[in-house]
Amino acid sequence: MQVKIGLLLAAVLASGSSFAADSYKVSTSVFKDGELIASPVMLVNAEEMASIAVDTEFQYNLIVKPYNEHTAKVITALKVGDELTEQETTVAYDKEATVDNGKDKLTLLVRKIAS
Repeated sequence: MQVKIGLLLAAVLASGSSFAADSYKVSTSVFKDGELIASPVMLVNAEEMASIAVDTEFQYNLIVKPYNEHTAKVITALKVGDELTEQETTVAYDKEATVDNGKDKLTLLVRKIAS
């Protein structure tokens, strides 16, 4: 009986760690009219919105959603002046991806730092 209780307790404790939220380091580069204007880095929890404003004209929000072992979905809302571009992209961890609205762009590098 004690062995069964011990195994049950071990299973519950092991499964509890799977409920912890993943965390990500998102390195970005912001380009306006083709010129690099900022390179902020954010620490983001899975499925929580993170926001950055580079100046009064350039703002973006993003949400990182785990997809599988090697990729995540990144939902971005990029606002330049009065223009808003929303996009959902699947990105591979540690590989650069780009979101742009034609003349301005945001590059993202997502690294999983905790599970």
